[in-house]
Amino acid sequence: MFMLRSFALLLLGIAVSAGAIAHSAAGVSSETPGIEATPKQRAAQLFFSERGLITQDGKHVAFYSDVLRGHTIVINFIFTQCTDACPTQTARLAAAQALLPDAARRGIAFVSISVDPEHDTPAALKAYAERFGAGPAWTFLTGNRENVNDVLHRLGQLAMTRQSHTTLFLLGNVKTGHWMKLHPDSDPADIARALLALSDEPDEAAASPGAPGLDSSDKRATRDQSKDRSFTLKNVRASFGGGNR
Repeated sequence: MFMLRSFALLLLGIAVSAGAIAHSAAGVSSETPGIEATPKQRAAQLFFSERGLITQDGKHVAFYSDVLRGHTIVINFIFTQCTDACPTQTARLAAAQALLPDAARRGIAFVSISVDPEHDTPAALKAYAERFGAGPAWTFLTGNRENVNDVLHRLGQLAMTRQSHTTLFLLGNVKTGHWMKLHPDSDPADIARALLALSDEPDEAAASPGAPGLDSSDKRATRDQSKDRSFTLKNVRASFGGGNR
């Protein structure tokens, strides 16, 4: 909880004196090769961390650099032995994925993080991903308990038991630092619209045509309706946290 509350101060400190964190931020690279990382990029890496996790394909990845950086993200939290909320929530993401056939080209990524890493091996996650028709833009993550718990803590979603984990969707544009939470009962079309709106924000590349059935007026309406559940790096603690509902 302290980490989340401190992120805004970290961002401010970097903007005032980048040299003060030069040692801690060693190795931070920008989104574009050959261009120095911005203060916001350095702050995001330090906040989200490079904790090592493992994908459903057995690939070892760093959480910020390999999973988050440069993307518009939707994150949900699952365990493969769950028989109620997790399958329902994952099915909603699968339906949203179907509405976004150009997700990878637009820099949109789906991420499902296991809250039960002892049971959810890469093989278990791969079978789960195949069950829901996960495409190449959808990553399922597990790892050792320490690393998984640290990532969950940084996202404000660490729970005492696997059954009490959050059922919210977290959506964010990692480049702009703009995040929002969506209710677990959100319609897949609303999830897709929110991702499109986030990916079309100014710091992103020029907008490309919308997904089938999601026109520009829908995206504008979604952007307007989501203002009250949106947040930026300035109030990240209050908005990442807040429980399961």
